[in-house]
Amino acid sequence: MRKSVIFILILAVVLTSSMVAFAENGEEDSIVIGMGSDGNALDPRYVTTASGMYVSSQIFNGLLKLDKNLEYQPDLAEFEMPSDSEYVFHLKEGVYFHDGTELTAEDVKYTYESMLDPDKSSPKAGNYLNIIGAEEFNEGETDSVEGIEIIDEYTISFQLEAPHAPFLVNMNTGIVPKHLAENNKDDFEANPVGTGPFMFESREIDEKTVLVANDDYFEGRPNIDSVEYRIIPESAAAVIELETGVLDVLMSVSEDDLPIIEDDDSINLASIAGTNYNYIGFNVTNKPVDNKYLRKAIAYSLDKDSIAEHFHGTRTHVPLPGSHPWVEEFSDSTAINQYEYDMDRAQEMLAEGDYDGETVTIKTSEGRQELAQIMQQMMSSVGIDVEIELLEWGTFYDDVVEGDAEIYLLGWYGIIDPDAYWFFHSDMTPPQGGSNRMYYSNEKADELLIQGREEVDEEERKAIYHDLYEVLTEDLPMIFLYSEEDSYAYRDHLEGFEAAPYPVTILKQLKNVRIVD
Repeated sequence: MRKSVIFILILAVVLTSSMVAFAENGEEDSIVIGMGSDGNALDPRYVTTASGMYVSSQIFNGLLKLDKNLEYQPDLAEFEMPSDSEYVFHLKEGVYFHDGTELTAEDVKYTYESMLDPDKSSPKAGNYLNIIGAEEFNEGETDSVEGIEIIDEYTISFQLEAPHAPFLVNMNTGIVPKHLAENNKDDFEANPVGTGPFMFESREIDEKTVLVANDDYFEGRPNIDSVEYRIIPESAAAVIELETGVLDVLMSVSEDDLPIIEDDDSINLASIAGTNYNYIGFNVTNKPVDNKYLRKAIAYSLDKDSIAEHFHGTRTHVPLPGSHPWVEEFSDSTAINQYEYDMDRAQEMLAEGDYDGETVTIKTSEGRQELAQIMQQMMSSVGIDVEIELLEWGTFYDDVVEGDAEIYLLGWYGIIDPDAYWFFHSDMTPPQGGSNRMYYSNEKADELLIQGREEVDEEERKAIYHDLYEVLTEDLPMIFLYSEEDSYAYRDHLEGFEAAPYPVTILKQLKNVRIVD
């Protein structure tokens, strides 16, 4: 059995790193990066997968970015806070989109308003509903968002309804050019234009995406001329291509192939604590898992410590990565049910929920097939009939988003702030503009999610999220499993980069990386 080591966010670094090289003998310098699956989009307003983020983040810049210590740094803009509910961004002047048009505040305003536009159905809309007038605009009642105000050509203000602790986390979304993006969503996705260090050249869905260097990038031209992101679903095949030099970077390494990577002196393997967690999602509106007691029985039937150990992960009990500083405190709480492995309790839950032997279907894609098989074995041992439906990634993801799943296996990446509104609030069910793919709804959870966003005192926020996690573990729309290190493999002719735990941390810092003999 093979299981992907989620190199995720960090790999971004590799790709970045790898992208920088010296051209020799006048020949074009290019690299090839292997990915296990294609991204769901390149337009940053719609990207929700790690693979999509890797590529999109090379084409676009956000207002801010995170450094390797996960601290905010200027990308396209500096910012100031005249009050605790207003942010003013001062754009860098002389930044140009790939078509030669200068970036202005109009583009910034358009980008954020378009994510809130009900006709555009951006999955990121929920991140910005706290801006004054955003809800009215999102509901089609106004023509613009009152709280997004252009002060001058290079200055823009965001005014919030109330203080919003995670606001800056969401200000790294890539800025799109209004004059190109406002006309046709599909056309722009097919030919995305940003301000980033690389420009889009071509894409074959589920095959490859090719980018070329932006000669006029405002932080200096990349030394590499082009980069190809090649989709290789089979991890064993990808490792062979890395060994033979067809790939320069591999963004997914199976557990079985780790010894091969580690024994090859021409390949480097790097890891760092990640900002992710893997989970089991339930669509709580679909039978038979609309039965809370069946969900609890499943949770008790799974030996989650063994699962985490098997996949070399760190067990997590709440929707935070194992590396998050708050995790230990929540893990010690007796009020948050951790659903430790207990076959007797599983049987009790089945009896309480009147489970009558209905078949439960787990949907997944190739990368988490082994996890599904382990679950099937453990669940069957307590009398739950389980089928596995293995799908191609795009079909699987579409089914989950559209609500056509009972149980599904996914991961959540890039978790910097504990804010979980986008993921658990009842307003965030697709296609309303969020990632509540469990189709979960609880009034108390909704209240706590809003309170957690508005509270800026850390200790008060902890108390709010403690209460939220109690509600979530009682309702159990999701079983939290484990976090993985962000890991990647790359050939030793790449030099000068450092790992970071998030895809937009050092993606644009290309100048210190090179290809060596």
